[in-house]
Amino acid sequence: MRQELASDTACYGLISRSLVFSGLRGVGKTVLLAELAGVALNRGWLTLQIEARHTRSDHLASALASELANAARRQTSWLKRATDQVAVALGSISSFQAAVGAEGIELGFDRIPGRADSGSLQFDLVDLAETVDTAAKSAGIGVAIFIDEMQELTVDQRSAICRSCHRAGQMGLPWFVVGGGLPNLPTRLAEAESHAERLFDLRTIDRLAPDDALLALSEPAAQHHMLWHRDAGQEVLDASGGYPYFLQQFGKTIRDAAVGPNTITAEDARIGIADGQRQLDNGFYSSRWERATRVERAFLKAMARDGAGTSRIGDIAERLEKPGTQSLGPARANLIAKGIFYSPEYGVIAYTVPGMASCVLRRENGVP
Repeated sequence: MRQELASDTACYGLISRSLVFSGLRGVGKTVLLAELAGVALNRGWLTLQIEARHTRSDHLASALASELANAARRQTSWLKRATDQVAVALGSISSFQAAVGAEGIELGFDRIPGRADSGSLQFDLVDLAETVDTAAKSAGIGVAIFIDEMQELTVDQRSAICRSCHRAGQMGLPWFVVGGGLPNLPTRLAEAESHAERLFDLRTIDRLAPDDALLALSEPAAQHHMLWHRDAGQEVLDASGGYPYFLQQFGKTIRDAAVGPNTITAEDARIGIADGQRQLDNGFYSSRWERATRVERAFLKAMARDGAGTSRIGDIAERLEKPGTQSLGPARANLIAKGIFYSPEYGVIAYTVPGMASCVLRRENGVP
């Protein structure tokens, strides 16, 4: 895994870049972050796991303070026999906790005035990268910060993340941020700091290739002594588009529909896919549709005419017979905030989940 390589190179002083995964919802980014966090934890690293939220501008700072304190508490040797470097690191964390008003774990070390206590995340996170990671490196470990839904961070928060990575790189410290978010995440990082592309190894997570998708279906089935017919596998590939979440959903409903004890046929696949699609419409898609207001649903219907691709705001305004794109501003902002679509570039929008356009059209046409 990429994180294993990062931790290996850090041990030898060969510092790698931080890592960002971007892609639509349902491609497995959250699962991937959790797996990599497990690798870091098993290696004894200070490991922080955070989900960004757009509802509170101060969430990142308080979450970082709590997670850092938790990670430090797991370093029992630090608390028992604190070296000067460790004492400075733990005192800096205490200062940061106080500065952001985070409640929780007390590390038992006095705050250090002037360390990570300015109240500005852009300065304090850099300070923490220096003090905490210096102590971590001296112990042969590093710091790994995992941030899901990273596109939800504010400009200042994204800038703080970038600056901490930059300073750690300058000092040769094993401080890594591993982020996951929508396809516009690399652009949003670059908007915060123009040199962001040099700080992160940017990876796009997309649908599985046909062979990999078939393997994802056949391997679990083989463990239960079941075999997929080639035609059945092709039915699932066509219906899922290779997206991992849909493969998982259809794989389950097809196994439930299978008649034979050891074989999954094309007929099993068609029945299971139909059931799986109904479950997706009533759950995966419906949860997003139900959050939209009447005006926002009209927006989504107009957008669905463009299919799975992107839509131009000007085209949506014309279809809705609105006087200009500015009139769509509130609905657009609300739908982005609700996570239903995102803006890959100026004047352009796209659904965050694959297949949403088809679901909206099915609703509009009364298809059950």
